[in-house]
Amino acid sequence: MVDKVLGEIRDAEKKADENLAEALKQARKIEREASIDAMRVYDETYADVKKRAREKADDIVKKAKAAAETEAQKIIAQAEVEVKKLRETAERNIARAAEQAFKEITSFKK
Repeated sequence: MVDKVLGEIRDAEKKADENLAEALKQARKIEREASIDAMRVYDETYADVKKRAREKADDIVKKAKAAAETEAQKIIAQAEVEVKKLRETAERNIARAAEQAFKEITSFKK
């Protein structure tokens, strides 16, 4: 009878060892699958963050170009006004110089 009980204990220990080995095998499998899933989620998240960053950068560049264009138009408009003023001043100076030259020429005739 003791032999039978000892045999059953050995069988139970063997079964427990097999169950433990199977549980460890399953745990490693779950760990591998979790690692693969985590890497996939990481890759997807990284790609999404990269995409959003690229879109934000494109938006910033677009806004910067628009702001630069607006500023350039202001500078061009100011330059046009300044050129107009300089041209008017030059025309007045030319007219004065011509008048002065005419006066000088006509003063020699007398």
